[in-house]
Amino acid sequence: MVHRTLARGIALLTLVIVAGGCLYRPDPTTVPIRTLPLVKAAGGSRCMVVFLPGRGDQLEDFLRHGFPAALQRKGSRCAMIGVDSHLGYFYDRSIVRRLREDVIAPARAEGIREIWLAGISLGGFGSLLYAREYPEDVSGMVILAPFLGEEDVLREIESAGGLAAWSPQEEPGEKDLRRLWLFLKEYTNPLATNPPPLYLGYGTGDRFAKPNGLLAAALPPEHVFTTEGGHTWRVWRRLWELFLENGPVPGRSAEPSR
Repeated sequence: MVHRTLARGIALLTLVIVAGGCLYRPDPTTVPIRTLPLVKAAGGSRCMVVFLPGRGDQLEDFLRHGFPAALQRKGSRCAMIGVDSHLGYFYDRSIVRRLREDVIAPARAEGIREIWLAGISLGGFGSLLYAREYPEDVSGMVILAPFLGEEDVLREIESAGGLAAWSPQEEPGEKDLRRLWLFLKEYTNPLATNPPPLYLGYGTGDRFAKPNGLLAAALPPEHVFTTEGGHTWRVWRRLWELFLENGPVPGRSAEPSR
């Protein structure tokens, strides 16, 4: 069986997000990747939350929809930063490298010990790609309505009876999205120590609800948050609030969680 590549997965994502019959053209990439400081660390905190937006969203949208403010109200002292991880970085397959070299490594060099990734849609996908390559860098992830791959991969996992029972028929290549699902499969093993804590939220009417449900079944119930609605900021704001109400609040404790 010929495996699909990551590039084909990104091509599918492009088809999903185009509208009005117009081909979406990704923005040009830059080195370093553009970032937007959202909140400064408080009280000597050595924690940082990295926000990764969905396709077509702006970094300022996190401020407009109150994501940093909601986190602060829960007692977080973390620095918060937005990263312009647009589709171009996925097309040229540089997203992990740019996050590592331009965001995570410099933060580590400045003494940051606790790093959370908070990604929406495409940003959730990017968060997972990063955590697969550098799990030791990530204290935790909150991914909302993430893109998780192509239909044939999802059918393969469903046919196997779920992620815990699934294994690829042959070793996935470097660019095969099955490599990401093999990483996610680690969350079905209660003895696994490698993957960072993962919290998933999605709307029950979201276009990615089916693949998100496959991942949700592999996670502890307390790590999954759902609400009515589709692929919108209103839904994502509610999911963020549900996480903050029921999950660990990054940067509230004195010591990092990882």
